[in-house]
Amino acid sequence: MERIKDHFTGRMLKRLVIPSLISSLGLAAADMVDAIVIGQRMGATGLAAISLNLPLYMIFNVFMHGLGIGGSVKFSQLMGEGRKKEANDCFNRVMGMGIIISFVIAIIANLFPNAVLGLLGTGPEDGELFFASRSYMRVIAAGSPLFFLTYMLGYFLRSDENQKLASIGFLIGNITDIGLNILFVLVLDRGTAGAAWATLIGLVVTLAMYIPGVISKNHSLRPSMVRPNIGEVISCFKVGLSTSSQYLFQMVFLVVTNNVLMTMAGENGVAVFDMIQNASYLILYLYDGTAKASQPLVSTFFGEKNTEASRRTLLLSLIWGIAAGGAATLLICIFPEFICLIFGISGSGAEPIGITALRIYGCGATFAGISIILESFYQSVNEERKAFFINLLRGCVVLIPCTFIFSLSDIETFWFVYPVTEIVSLGIFTVSGMLDKNKNTFDSERVLSFTIRGRAGDLGDMTARIEDFCDKWRASPRQAYFVTMAAEEVCLAIIQNAFQDREDGEIQVTLVALENLLFELHIRDNAESFDPFSLETDKVGGEKFEIDAMGMLVIKKQAKDFFYRHYQGFNSLVVRI
Repeated sequence: MERIKDHFTGRMLKRLVIPSLISSLGLAAADMVDAIVIGQRMGATGLAAISLNLPLYMIFNVFMHGLGIGGSVKFSQLMGEGRKKEANDCFNRVMGMGIIISFVIAIIANLFPNAVLGLLGTGPEDGELFFASRSYMRVIAAGSPLFFLTYMLGYFLRSDENQKLASIGFLIGNITDIGLNILFVLVLDRGTAGAAWATLIGLVVTLAMYIPGVISKNHSLRPSMVRPNIGEVISCFKVGLSTSSQYLFQMVFLVVTNNVLMTMAGENGVAVFDMIQNASYLILYLYDGTAKASQPLVSTFFGEKNTEASRRTLLLSLIWGIAAGGAATLLICIFPEFICLIFGISGSGAEPIGITALRIYGCGATFAGISIILESFYQSVNEERKAFFINLLRGCVVLIPCTFIFSLSDIETFWFVYPVTEIVSLGIFTVSGMLDKNKNTFDSERVLSFTIRGRAGDLGDMTARIEDFCDKWRASPRQAYFVTMAAEEVCLAIIQNAFQDREDGEIQVTLVALENLLFELHIRDNAESFDPFSLETDKVGGEKFEIDAMGMLVIKKQAKDFFYRHYQGFNSLVVRI
């Protein structure tokens, strides 16, 4: 048998990452547009009003990203194990909890707006700033269910092989937001409330485009009433919390930094800080988009116990992320004057500070991107403690002390807080990983994985390897016979009925010896959509089809369970014996 390189992982990731990067650019533009448009129209008062409301967004993010990421990871793992009903139940439970939380936030913010704004740092004595902040907050808070539904559903759509719909819907929604911001704020002069309404209408457009993803018969997501399971929802939230907790830390960072910069450089320092925060979206969202694209694949491979494929996905994600994020970083560092012009500080006393700050920030952007991708990887393989640790380092343990230390310097030196935090955080995480003796991974000796050409002549060597593997893990003679038979019959059916005369046919075989004495067979091929188990209902094709159907029927009767799906352009089959 000719052993060939794994060509599946790279192709599957490419199908996911390109639309995800496109949607990330749209998200970055949408998040930047409020600050750009409001700054152009209302100056410092408008920018300050938006900045004062950032903690409200942080509260949204903690819950909607925590539930969305954790829920979609669980969904992908269950689908990878062939447990479709349990995966859909998880989807409905997580979405239901998100809706409940969003309504609680909306009610509190609109019943007690003055109290909430007082906590955020402004009151009626601030005059125009207070009223601009309140107008923005009440609209955004009332629309919190839209934020939760849209962002959380986006995560699940990507995990359900619907990444194109998720990306296109999000992109069109963001374009709508940008266009309406220009209309409501610059043309109609509706101020901060106009910017808020533009955001909500953009979310409605995105959500409307997502609806086909939960009603299509070609996908697994289905809204339905399910029995509550708080334990499952909390478990999902814990997985996502390693990422979403960063928003709690960011609240502390925002408060501390704003006070420090007001002391150092007054309004100019705070204006540059806001510009850096917004400009960073263009870079970090590309890394985040790469991480989101790889998450369903890593979760799927983790469900298959295919550690090698999971690690290859991580490596390819780092390559994609550094290429995309590095290009954005380079543009910002080469043309900082243009960024200052976009945010309305060109020609002011803040411009020299801004040019220096942008270039210094760029020195640490790649390290930040690597951390983002690593965090997503560890979430996807159920090592949420590692994911939480790297996030804790970047968002609090290293960041806050660095902020205080650099606050003792001058305004130009202060901006080194960004690269120093990212480099030190990644360094500490890497060293701690080397010292960690508790490897929370499935025993690789229990996994046999290889890829073969789509030729019947390769099956002899394949069955020999499977027989040796079954013998190593003490399968009973009857169990070893049916495991070998299942692999041989399925692969032969694929070769004869799906590949036919194709020269580029490939089959990836992964066999797992589970600790409960079961053997789990995963078979992935690059043929057109083809389910070998459907042969038993096919009455056409003569003797060949009848023999194939008979083999599939025997496998189905002997298997504990089995599952087929067409995932990311490839056929994936799971059989447990």
